Amino acid sequence: MKRVVAICSLCLLVTVISMNAAIAISEKQEAVIVDHCSSIKDSLKTIQKNDARTRVYLGGRFETIINKFVTPLNVKLVENSLSTSELIESQNSLTSSKTVFANDYVEYQQKLEELVAIDCKSNPAEFYKQIEVVRKERKKVKQDVDKMKKILTEYMGLVGKLKEKLDAKTK
Repeated sequence: MKRVVAICSLCLLVTVISMNAAIAISEKQEAVIVDHCSSIKDSLKTIQKNDARTRVYLGGRFETIINKFVTPLNVKLVENSLSTSELIESQNSLTSSKTVFANDYVEYQQKLEELVAIDCKSNPAEFYKQIEVVRKERKKVKQDVDKMKKILTEYMGLVGKLKEKLDAKTK
């Protein structure tokens, strides 16, 4: 039993050391960060502003689609006993995905603010580690947007099928 605990502890230590080594940066990378600190910070602030605008645009568009198209259509379909569970599930998925997107974006924005606050001249290694954190958070936000686009595309396909079905009934 003690041997198993020792082996597990050793494996954990090796994993932690290798993770830190993977994040560690070379002296050359540190020098580049220090030398270009102000231009890197300016670029990050520009990204921060552009991403905020994009989030407002995308969030607003998805919110409009949900509130002015998806929800009213589903309500109308239920009122006329034409609703399908697929459309309602799709609406629920879109609504929950929008919430995940908003939460992930807030997390991303906080990590980006933390990054911008780091003094890259005196702490280039910490700055680089935070860049990696921000990259992961930004990737999650992109995946959220892609997921919402996919759900919307599927929803539109379901609406198209419903339209064809209704057109066939009226002929």
